[in-house]
Amino acid sequence: MNKAELIERIVNALIDPWTDDPEDYLYATPIDRYGAVDLIAQIRDDEESCELEPEECLPEEATPELVMEAFNCLIRARKYEARVARLAEWITDNECVCEYVNYYDDWGFLPTDFLDDDYMQYFAPEGKRFYAKDILRIGMNSVNTFSFADEYCWLDKEKMQLHSTSHPFRDGILDAEGFARHILLDVESFDYMFNDIIDEDDAHYILGCTKEAYLNED
Repeated sequence: MNKAELIERIVNALIDPWTDDPEDYLYATPIDRYGAVDLIAQIRDDEESCELEPEECLPEEATPELVMEAFNCLIRARKYEARVARLAEWITDNECVCEYVNYYDDWGFLPTDFLDDDYMQYFAPEGKRFYAKDILRIGMNSVNTFSFADEYCWLDKEKMQLHSTSHPFRDGILDAEGFARHILLDVESFDYMFNDIIDEDDAHYILGCTKEAYLNED
C-alpha cells in the first residue's frame, strides 16, 4: 500500500460518511504527533467496540506521522468547503453582481437602468454594431423574457433575446459557489472583498476566525 492509499484509508477511518459535515471542522485545530497518538488509540478502541472487519479498520501501517498529516489535510479541506458555502450564501444574499463581473466573469451582465441605444452596443458581437433593425428585433423577441422592473439584464446572442432578473445568484444565473472559490484562492479578489465589501462580523462568520488569523493559517 503506497502513501496515497494509506492516507485515503486513514481519512476513511477518521470520518463517518453519513454525518461528515464541513461545518463541523470550521473551528477544528491541527494536531501534533502526540495528538495523533491519542487519536490512533481512540480509533482502535472504537474499531474494537464496533467489531469492524479488518478492511474497515485503520491500517496497521498508519503511523502517528501519517495520521497527523491525514487529519490536518482533512480539516484544511473541510474548512475550505465550509468557507466556500458560507461565502457563496453571503454573495447570494447580497447579490454581488458588480464584484462578480469585475473580479470573476464578465460575460455580458448589465444594470437595466443603463439600457439605451449606446449601451445596447455593449451586447453587440466584437467588431460589430447593432442598428435600429437589430434593436427592434431584440425587443420583439424579448417581450416575455425582459422587464424594465428587473435590476439586471443580459442578451442571448444566438436568439437575439434580452433576459432580466433582480436575483441572478438566487436564480442560478450567476455562479455564487464558483465566485466564492475564486475569492478564497485569489489574493486580489480576497483583499477587495474582505477589506472593502464584507464587514468584520460577516467576515468572521464566513471564515470562522478573524481575517488576520485566516491569512496566517498554514
